[in-house]
Amino acid sequence: MNKDGFYALRIHPIVFMGIVTIVCVSILSALYLSTQDRVEANELFFLRRSVLDAAGITHDGTVDAVQSLYETSVTETDGKYRIDGNEDSPVTVVERTGPGLWGPITVMIGFSSPQVLSGISIVSQNETPGLGARIEEPWFTAQFAGKTGPFLLVEEGTSDASNEVDAITGATRTSRYFRDIVNSVVSDGPSIYGGQ
Repeated sequence: MNKDGFYALRIHPIVFMGIVTIVCVSILSALYLSTQDRVEANELFFLRRSVLDAAGITHDGTVDAVQSLYETSVTETDGKYRIDGNEDSPVTVVERTGPGLWGPITVMIGFSSPQVLSGISIVSQNETPGLGARIEEPWFTAQFAGKTGPFLLVEEGTSDASNEVDAITGATRTSRYFRDIVNSVVSDGPSIYGGQ
């Protein structure tokens, strides 16, 4: 075979790249199809866990515990989740997505009354690890429980009023974006909570 011929210089590389592409696409497709059910199950688990966390319901975080609590306590209606664990004060949880610094932030926000939050849980975010991604830390999300909005940001570690929340030091923009997402839901609190 001539190493400088038309086939060796033009056709052989195209055939080789075609074979490599077909093999790689086949492997990737097989992995996608074999894990698709598991990925969907994990997404459902994370969503249900976020609803329970926003409602202030404690659980051990296992799949079975979350599944059991969710099925016995939660009713889904028109994009809202109603948790009737306590007959005197049911909790309503809504999902909201808003802009973040590097991408959308999706949160679950729970109301124990038309004005008071039961909790907040992060469903997804793309913020900077170690800075804006700290919105997922328990201290940050826990500070919203039992408070009323609209919320004001204060320096980390100094919130003491019922409408103040600690901003994350070094992540001012993410803190503002997060506050704006929560405040947009809080302004709709009476219609969200009472509209069941």
